[in-house]
Amino acid sequence: MKEKQIDIDSKFKYDLAGLKNKLKKSNLCTIVADFDSNDTYSLMFACQNEHMQTLDNIIAHNLSDFYINRYKKYYLEHHININAIENMFVPAYICAIASFDTFTDKEISLDADYTMSKLSVIPFLYFKLPGLIQRWQMIADLTNDNIQCFDKSSSVIDLLCYLVKNQQNKTKTLEVYFDDKGIKIFNNNILSFISPTQNKNDIANMMAVLIKLCPQQIKIKSTNANSHIETIRRIFSEKVL
Repeated sequence: MKEKQIDIDSKFKYDLAGLKNKLKKSNLCTIVADFDSNDTYSLMFACQNEHMQTLDNIIAHNLSDFYINRYKKYYLEHHININAIENMFVPAYICAIASFDTFTDKEISLDADYTMSKLSVIPFLYFKLPGLIQRWQMIADLTNDNIQCFDKSSSVIDLLCYLVKNQQNKTKTLEVYFDDKGIKIFNNNILSFISPTQNKNDIANMMAVLIKLCPQQIKIKSTNANSHIETIRRIFSEKVL
């Protein structure tokens, strides 16, 4: 019988919910405990020796997804001088730059050894995956070194347009509706975003959602003339129908 413990900062505990469910559904182990202690969330399980390799593979892929899809964005938010970027474009820019070249991030993250019996998720990233941190810091440094280019919103829009063009599509078609006051985004008839107003924060969050979902096509409908539609067209260019 083998045991394994995975520790993560409590603020990220819900990011391990998917891993916990996959471990349960594998029917190859028993969850011994999951608890919070001193701002750390711990997940412990036990399994037969012959099953640990399969479970380590599940852990590797799930933690890799956490690093790339969650922590990379968190890292960049805390290392890029976002105060120099127009507020309305900050969420979209962080989402776009975080999703840039995730294929290489994935290769690096899966190349690590996840077999240790006690794995601390964040320290593991910094000490066992220095290549990822170096890549992310390079992105932050390039942004900060050239931050003067973002003095005007047009510069940020041009950069967002470039990043969007180099994203791999995640969804086929998104439908964006501007009514008299609010905004709705539908992904295959499923409501993915809703806002009762159209203030700058709402527009910022809407653009971040569009970039995060990375559609192949965007359909826009509006009950009134709307200047934000032109901004969407500039960022997503040929994707807008």
